[in-house]
Amino acid sequence: MLRLLSFLAVFLAAVSPACAADSTYRDPRQPSFTLLVPDGWTATSNNHGVMVSRDDNYLMLRVFSGTMSPGALLVQVRPQFEQQWKQFREIETGRTRFGGLDGTFVIYGGVPPSGIESIQRIVAATNGQLTYAAFIGMPVGKAQQRKADLDRIERSFTPDPVR
Repeated sequence: MLRLLSFLAVFLAAVSPACAADSTYRDPRQPSFTLLVPDGWTATSNNHGVMVSRDDNYLMLRVFSGTMSPGALLVQVRPQFEQQWKQFREIETGRTRFGGLDGTFVIYGGVPPSGIESIQRIVAATNGQLTYAAFIGMPVGKAQQRKADLDRIERSFTPDPVR
């Protein structure tokens, strides 16, 4: 019986890390929002929102006070990427749903200051009180490996309802 209990203890210790689960990040500000944090990813909050990252892949969600049209926000941040990235190019742009809100997105490609060819997707939406923007970055070489998790994180964004 002691052998069986010892075996079970060793077995459970060995499989526990494999049983780790996704978690949910809830932002402390009011109104708040939630985001999925997949197993193996880290959420780091800051004054402007949260960064969910793993290796060189990330989704940084920023919260802007006031209302700015999603398109205007994308136009405002574009020059920062154009100035810093080599071989900068716009790959795609369009309308989307983000956190249940009407939004817009743009996808850029090029070489950021890190020197690693990358893809940057920016999604923006407003609820009439706050404007949300997700900056989603990944090296081209790891895009297939991490894209599914980044898509899950983006789709999980849920802002508190407007009151």
